[in-house]
Amino acid sequence: MLSKENRGLAVPLNLGFSAKGFPLVGTTPEYFEARNLLIESGTLPLRNGEVTLGYSCAKKLGLDTGGFILTDQVNLYDLSASYPIRLKISGVLEKSNTADDEALFVNLQSSWIIEGIGHGHIKLDENTSKENVLSESKTSITANSSLENYIEITDLNIDQFHFHEEKQNLPISSVLIFSSNFKDRTILKGKYNQHLSLQPLIPSETANEILNVIFKIENLLNASFILSGLAATLFLITLILLSLQLRKNEFKTLHLIGCDRLTVIFLYIGELIILITMSFILAFVSAVTLKKVLVSLII
Repeated sequence: MLSKENRGLAVPLNLGFSAKGFPLVGTTPEYFEARNLLIESGTLPLRNGEVTLGYSCAKKLGLDTGGFILTDQVNLYDLSASYPIRLKISGVLEKSNTADDEALFVNLQSSWIIEGIGHGHIKLDENTSKENVLSESKTSITANSSLENYIEITDLNIDQFHFHEEKQNLPISSVLIFSSNFKDRTILKGKYNQHLSLQPLIPSETANEILNVIFKIENLLNASFILSGLAATLFLITLILLSLQLRKNEFKTLHLIGCDRLTVIFLYIGELIILITMSFILAFVSAVTLKKVLVSLII
């Protein structure tokens, strides 16, 4: 639908997967052209089961063209989820100093296979083990659930992979629109702004909005910290004055037994230094402990 409007290049993305902890992106060759991504070695992921690594990803994993990488399990707690797929590295991208350096790329069909929408089975014929056959007739053979799913796409089994839906009905996560001018971008955004299930986003504007919210929260917190500090300072001064008033007789007694006024002042300052030091130590320990707890809750 977006392509028919002819208001820019529409590039589909299928996200939500990873390999060795790096994000795995399902897309089309147009993505690399629109993002000005060049191949350092090998080729783009043109066939099912092939993957192209970003520059930093390849360096960190120590992998190169011709190697293999296993995808991460989509859902560890879903026993019915598809097996991880062993992908062949078809190429490595040149360094682009963008987020693409930290990602892996496959074609859309491979991403659907990783998602479990597409799969392949061992070919059934008269030589198939009886343990894998549920029923057999003169015209067909039906396999049971023990039949192994392929976890690697090779030249021998690539034809056995299939999808149970038409490709135009298979899911994608989002669509990148590379509009040719500001007018087309504005028209597209206005058209889909009130859509019930689609949300148009301009990455730079969205990032700026998020940053503005973060800075506003930061300013609010800084103001609250300053006010809290002033309140704590006033409270401390009040306590010191009240303590001096209540200990007036104590200071008079110290003066009568031979302590001069300067010694009494030093004694009182020493008490304050000890209290302040203990307070800072307690505050530091509490801050470190709370930081670890909050980080564990967030992550």
